[in-house]
Amino acid sequence: MVQGRTDGNGAQPVAVLENIWKSFGGIAVLKGVTIDLQPGEIHALVGGNGAGKSTLMKIVTGVETPDSGTITIAGNEVRNLSPRAAHANGVYLVPQEPELFPNLSVHENISLALGDLKVSRSKIAEVTASLCDTIDLDSRASDLSISDQQLVEIIRGVLRGAHLLIVDEPTSSLTAKEAQRLFTHLRNFAQNGVGIFYVTHRMAEIFELCDRVTVLRDGVTVLQKNTEDSSIAELVAAMVPQQGQPVAIHEKQTRQAVANVEPALQVRELTGDGFCNVSFDLYPGEVLGIAGVIGAGRTELAETIYGVRKGLGKVTLNSKDYSKRTPNKSLRLGLSYVPEDRHEHGVFLLGSIVDNTTSGILERISTLGVINRAKDVDSAETFARDLSLQKGSLSRKVGNLSGGNQQKVSLAKALAAQPSVIILDEPSRGIDVAARADLYRLVETLANRGLAVLLISSEFEEIELLSTRVLVMRDGLVTDELTGEDISFGNIRDAAFGAHDSKKSA
Repeated sequence: MVQGRTDGNGAQPVAVLENIWKSFGGIAVLKGVTIDLQPGEIHALVGGNGAGKSTLMKIVTGVETPDSGTITIAGNEVRNLSPRAAHANGVYLVPQEPELFPNLSVHENISLALGDLKVSRSKIAEVTASLCDTIDLDSRASDLSISDQQLVEIIRGVLRGAHLLIVDEPTSSLTAKEAQRLFTHLRNFAQNGVGIFYVTHRMAEIFELCDRVTVLRDGVTVLQKNTEDSSIAELVAAMVPQQGQPVAIHEKQTRQAVANVEPALQVRELTGDGFCNVSFDLYPGEVLGIAGVIGAGRTELAETIYGVRKGLGKVTLNSKDYSKRTPNKSLRLGLSYVPEDRHEHGVFLLGSIVDNTTSGILERISTLGVINRAKDVDSAETFARDLSLQKGSLSRKVGNLSGGNQQKVSLAKALAAQPSVIILDEPSRGIDVAARADLYRLVETLANRGLAVLLISSEFEEIELLSTRVLVMRDGLVTDELTGEDISFGNIRDAAFGAHDSKKSA
């Protein structure tokens, strides 16, 4: 068995995960991953969407069980690892979003998390003061800043005697000053022998904070080395290598072709949860791509435009001010949204294809509150034909359809409202190649009909292929705009990860 590297003094690794395999529904998510963590080491774990990072960390914390492979913690092989057993072995996860009871005090939140451990209030106060002397144990958790809530999560781990800390995207909601304070605490833990897995999409943080970095791609370890021997460009290339461009399905309309037409959607200095001061115009017949990684603020921007979230700034829809936005009002005014999570927000899994397709236009197919079933079915049949929906009865439950056909139903629901602007948020996530080809042809058709399309995707290849213009978001800001020949896979990728910034400063 591989015991992992040592820290140079012969100390046992904090943990070794060797040849870890894990599948869901017959699809391998982790394919023989091996990784170790040393005492006092901050080890970055990075990878694109679906790389396997979350699954690997769930295995370390006992939430998921590997199909095969070995887990060794502090020199002892651990079998049947559960969350309780992980805690007993000194493993603690600091989640991306603090999981505190908002109306309970800090002391109550900490005590509840300690379970059967008997820790005095004086000990809790001592540890809390050592990390942050401004946290009052009697304050309500909801009164704390996000950074202090994260520290409460870390305090829980310290009081549990954790020697393996997993920190998941900890700076996504922090200011630069708060992030630096968190880094100071993490360095102090490492100096005291705690091993830390640091999961992040922010490349600069890896080189500022971490000793080693492991890159996962499609469930496989593709790079593992000391950060001082690597670079942002190397990590980005390992995470998202240059792909062969798929065959183009249509010729992109140029910006000039729509420049003399009034924008279908105008956004000016829009600010909301997760993004700031975003401005752009979207024209009829244009596919405007919004690229970026998780945490960039893309979905938050889309939801704010559609009216799911509140925001400050100005939105103009079809030349009319659209300040008081709600989802129902958006549909009536010609703005549709296909959300990222189709199961949670896109479709009713227990409903039929017909029920889903017409759920947003019931007032158009009803008389005095009674649905006209003929219109109901006719509308669903039209979109089923246009979207090449799987043949069969339209009364089938959507939950029984394939992922690709569920996504087509979500699209049919959005298009039934006859929008002039449609927002597609990660439209090809979880669908197969054939369904993706159908989707791309649909985007082509919609643009050719004069529909304004806002396309949000983590697939840089998809953004490159479909977009007539590209905005790249990073850390809540639009950092780049790409047009014409500048729209390339490499340029989108580098802008999304900030790799081009490192090249400029090199």
